[in-house]
Amino acid sequence: MIHAIAKPRVATCAAIVGAITLLSLPSRADAQPTPLVVEGDSVPGVGTVTSIANIAINSSGDWLVEADTDAGTDVDSVVLRNGTLYLREGDPLAFPAGVAIGGFDSITLNDAGKSAFNFTLDSTPDNSGVFAGYDQPNPPVIVLQEGQTDPDDPLTPFIGFFDVKPSGTDLMFVVGSIDDPAIASTVDRGLYLWTLEPATGEILESDRFAAEGDVLPGEVSPVTDFGTSPHESSINDAGVVAFAADIDDGDAIFTFAAGTFTLVAKEGNPSPVAGRNWGTLTSIALDINNSGQLVMRADLDGDVDTDKVIVRDGVVLRQEGDSPPGFAAFSITSFGTGPVHIDDAGRVLWYADWDDPDTNVDTGLFLDDTLLVQKGDIIPGVGTIDTIRGVEDGFHFSADGSYVIFEAVLEGNIDAAFMIDLGGVVDDFFRRGDSNDDGAVDIGDAISTLAALFIAGSPAPACLDAADANDDGSNDIGDAVYTLSFLFTPGSPAPFAPGPVTCGTDPTADGLDCLDTQVCP
Repeated sequence: MIHAIAKPRVATCAAIVGAITLLSLPSRADAQPTPLVVEGDSVPGVGTVTSIANIAINSSGDWLVEADTDAGTDVDSVVLRNGTLYLREGDPLAFPAGVAIGGFDSITLNDAGKSAFNFTLDSTPDNSGVFAGYDQPNPPVIVLQEGQTDPDDPLTPFIGFFDVKPSGTDLMFVVGSIDDPAIASTVDRGLYLWTLEPATGEILESDRFAAEGDVLPGEVSPVTDFGTSPHESSINDAGVVAFAADIDDGDAIFTFAAGTFTLVAKEGNPSPVAGRNWGTLTSIALDINNSGQLVMRADLDGDVDTDKVIVRDGVVLRQEGDSPPGFAAFSITSFGTGPVHIDDAGRVLWYADWDDPDTNVDTGLFLDDTLLVQKGDIIPGVGTIDTIRGVEDGFHFSADGSYVIFEAVLEGNIDAAFMIDLGGVVDDFFRRGDSNDDGAVDIGDAISTLAALFIAGSPAPACLDAADANDDGSNDIGDAVYTLSFLFTPGSPAPFAPGPVTCGTDPTADGLDCLDTQVCP
């Protein structure tokens, strides 16, 4: 039996206890991993789970796990949704007629509950296709099959598909292999945005916004290929795409939005690490959140012991050779070969391996500076983690930061998928500087901040983000000073966005949150 079939609760903000300090998640997360699927579990009507493959999770706590079973070779792979069988290798498809699912590539699940798949197909010479899962738990509908052409380009057939991702709207991003007669080679690559009809999956509008041979804006050399792994591209709910491109004069990372390309990084250009340029930007990982913040795991030139780096919005989060959070005696030796994820609050989920001579405890999964799970952790009732998968499909993060899903191997070589419920990220509206939550920024807010800091028994501010008047990510005496200067020193700056007048959300990624604000909706 699968371990977790019920949809997890919708998380709320955790209680904040104690004096106000630089508030962030604790150095070790309190949330414990919950087993979802464990090798040996029974999938009713199919067989017993033998291994875990792809995984995905959304902000409602809905999850997908692809697993292999001990059923016959052509029908042994399954996709489970919240513990219930959703798709199975060998399942017949409504269209193309007489065709069945031959296998699964990467799997996705957005916050609208929609999925996108690149299926291999049985019983057809054109043996792959892009499918969209709209009406769960009904089977996905076909969008386009290998051998067919793009509606806006009838002379260019698709000869295969790589990554497919749904946006929050009825938009799909596709990395496709094509045979464009205008390109000399027989196997070409293109990046597409498809607007789909919600009920049928029909392509209503297509935009091939980049292709092999194109010279992208600002460049002088043509594109020779694009990144094709699931983590070399990303799309957010606004339809902003981040992608990796192999250009004739160096690898590069771009974003694309509303017809505009923006260069993020290019091989040989200066990196955020002083004195170091970007190295080869292949086999990288990137992610873009709904605020447009970008995180990437990439390479630098120079010293091979410090040439791996994780960068969030142009600022280094961690570099190879740094100490992992909480392990000052050791140095990071690898970030793995898997993903890196960023939630809508700007928090980054990342994997690290470090040089602890005790190799039973030398890897972990981190959320910014918080250790979520470590090799050697004991999961009650399940076993001890022997390996955390820092590979292509090893872990995933919900857009709102509420849930993490990851794959691990337990002692005894038992494969398993786990979920961590982080309690949610509250994206509250607040007025910056309104520490006492009365709807106005005045001297009472400075008094409230100072009382919370220095008078025992005084209540903490209802909204820690609001009390952070200078937006430095902490609650301290500097916030009271900043508020008083704003109120009584002409020319002093106002509290940072969203400001002291209008209710809004925090544009800055930090560990502060709102517990019980009353005056903003």
